[in-house]
Amino acid sequence: MAPRPPRPSTRPVRRAVLGLCAVLALVPLTGCSPDQVTLRGHGYGHGRGMSQWGALGYAVDHGWSGTQILDHYYGGTGTRVVPASQQKVYLTATKGKDLLVTQTDAALRVDGYASDVAAVKVSRIGAGKFRVWRGGACGGPWTLVGDRSASAVTVRSSLPQGDDVDRMMQLCTATGTAYYRGIVRAVDALGTIVTVNEVHIESMLRSIVPKEVSPSWADAGGGKGAAAVRVQAIAARSYALSGDTRWGSWATTCDSTTCQVYAGYGTRASGSSAILRHEDNRTTRAVTATAGQVRAYPGGRIARTEFSASSGGWTAAGDFPAVVDDGDDYAGNAHHSWSVTLSRAAIEQAFDRRQGKDMGTFNGFDGWSRTGKGDLGGRVNSVRARFSKGDVTLTGEQMRTLFALKSNWFAA
Repeated sequence: MAPRPPRPSTRPVRRAVLGLCAVLALVPLTGCSPDQVTLRGHGYGHGRGMSQWGALGYAVDHGWSGTQILDHYYGGTGTRVVPASQQKVYLTATKGKDLLVTQTDAALRVDGYASDVAAVKVSRIGAGKFRVWRGGACGGPWTLVGDRSASAVTVRSSLPQGDDVDRMMQLCTATGTAYYRGIVRAVDALGTIVTVNEVHIESMLRSIVPKEVSPSWADAGGGKGAAAVRVQAIAARSYALSGDTRWGSWATTCDSTTCQVYAGYGTRASGSSAILRHEDNRTTRAVTATAGQVRAYPGGRIARTEFSASSGGWTAAGDFPAVVDDGDDYAGNAHHSWSVTLSRAAIEQAFDRRQGKDMGTFNGFDGWSRTGKGDLGGRVNSVRARFSKGDVTLTGEQMRTLFALKSNWFAA
């Protein structure tokens, strides 16, 4: 969050000096020390591939079909249908934690053991070694089942799940219960124990899509917005299936923003009987309507269909070339244009921390290098920060990270 700007001065002379500093922001500012700098910018996120708000704008304001939207953002690809598959989702919050899972219908089955149980606990007791317990609930009491030498221990339901929450995998967490479709697996990975949820990709998307865009978009423009939700389903499916080799064979994706946000079917807080669903019927309809559809290159390779919240009016070059994004200027998009005010003290503190030394007095930004596409000259390639004890040149992405800016498209 940007620091709260200081209260404006009421001294006319000082205001005149600040105005001069703003004018001189594009040239060396020797001897000029602005008390604050206002950055004006566009977009939210990396800007590569599809703008989610842009897709909504094209659907509602321009009447584009899903195919038109996808063709625009992912040029050189087409839609194809691929066979259904299982995804192995690394649940990142479980790293180093025992697998604790229960099921209301008490039909949990640990691979290699014959009996159904109500709850299972799996601990890692060494490299490639696990200890398995059975119990009646998240808190036990636990009865030892045995030890297992393996790379993983899988727990599944012996009854078909469908949409029956009583037959889903119910992970016991510090704050309550998390419901997942499919199976769960305790895996020896990353030097410790982690939990992986193996789930049908279409079921996984039922959780991902409503986390990426608002289900209410399907109702926008008298239903025209549903096209934007459908293209999100296709983009999310393509991104997942394009291949993520970071995890090795034990996982194909993860549940955080590092991959795509995934939270399973729902959660229930401790002491509550109500399940907060993470799926929504409107986004589920979009997933179902596009089942198996991905964007692929002519040779058949599935495209890595990146997307971000808002392009600001021009996408950023990546796997796909930068394109004008007229759809992003949608009335409900608060990220299309934005501004943030940084105090001189906050700028100095941020650079002192980054450089590991006192940079002295901040004198302004100059030396801007830009992409040349769009307002303000486009996204920032690099910019120089001037200080009394030396200058620092950062990329636009480094500035974005340093000050938690919405994007790397900004100007002082």
